[in-house]
Amino acid sequence: MTQGLRSATIFCLSADLPASIPSSATADQFDPATLVGETSREACHVRKLSAAGATLRTLAPIEEGSRFTLLLDNGQAIEGEISWTDEDEAGFLFDTPIDVVGALARNLAHLPAERRRVPRVELHQTVSIRRGNKVQFARTRDVSQAGVGIDIEFALETDEDVQIAFDGLRPIEGQVRWSQGRHAGIAFESELGWQILMPWLRQVQGRPSRIHAIRNLGIHEEEKGFGLKADKAALHLDAPGSVREGARWWNVRVRSLTSGLVEFEADASIEKGAALWITLPGTTGWPGTVIEADQGRYLAEFRIPLRQHELDRIAARDL
Repeated sequence: MTQGLRSATIFCLSADLPASIPSSATADQFDPATLVGETSREACHVRKLSAAGATLRTLAPIEEGSRFTLLLDNGQAIEGEISWTDEDEAGFLFDTPIDVVGALARNLAHLPAERRRVPRVELHQTVSIRRGNKVQFARTRDVSQAGVGIDIEFALETDEDVQIAFDGLRPIEGQVRWSQGRHAGIAFESELGWQILMPWLRQVQGRPSRIHAIRNLGIHEEEKGFGLKADKAALHLDAPGSVREGARWWNVRVRSLTSGLVEFEADASIEKGAALWITLPGTTGWPGTVIEADQGRYLAEFRIPLRQHELDRIAARDL
């Protein structure tokens, strides 16, 4: 995969099974590959690569169920079989999941440093969007060095200046390039260097979701005596928020709130006693300190208590 600058191949950090995907790109814009069988070699192009498989654009008919080795242009060989076919598309299911960021790194290693560019990476993560004094939350669709595609529940104006915060990165200045319905594209004011983006993608790929782990284990806060669940005076929510620890930002789910305390869940490792800046729905934020931490659940104490009208405003929001 030596195209680098013009690759339209999508790298996906989730373990999605290969599926048909719409695309306006031509075949030669996707990274080339070869399907190697016992007695045949078939040229193809990789439209999408995930840990579980690849969606391929094929140049010749291929039978469903056929066994091949997918030989990527970076020299990586992956065993698997054709799970489905549809005209010039085919799904290739890997025998064993692969390291997608590792494959991407191998691609970049083939290029001189000045030409290394990270292609589009499919990534679903909650991010905060700051517009003036207003902070709102969205879900990413994909990210590249130049910008990010997002799903939104609010209106964005083309050419609007925004600041976007990803988990674990400094907030990034950007501008809305397009907005249509519930989707929008934001161009970064300064492109992210691959030296920054690649280590961050490695962290994202390797970080298990603590929030999902909590839910899957079926742990109940009442049983563990954690947080504000039993506090009848607390405002109980399921709302997006964000916290900042030093230069790092994390997007969180706010669960419960009083004038002096906030309980939230985050895919982050935050130590007890950590000083945070905590942004709640529709607010600019308050300073706080973590007083309890347990498997991705956190209880923080505000250094400046919320006033009643501020609690009322948060409670009245349509979340």
